[in-house]
Amino acid sequence: PEWDIVAVNAAAGIIVGGKADEFAYGLELARESIENGEAYKKLKELVKFCGGSTARLEEFEEKYG
Repeated sequence: PEWDIVAVNAAAGIIVGGKADEFAYGLELARESIENGEAYKKLKELVKFCGGSTARLEEFEEKYG
């Protein structure tokens, strides 16, 4: 269920970003991105781009894989 909430939110961002025209396709892209790790990679890139530290993310990565 938590994954569904994250995927729905990401799907909306994908639509707003112009990568999908329909919600179902945006949801499909979001789920794929979450499952293959691309979403996590983008999150780390965003944190670094904004000047933040990825240390906490890396702690979670070590703990939960």
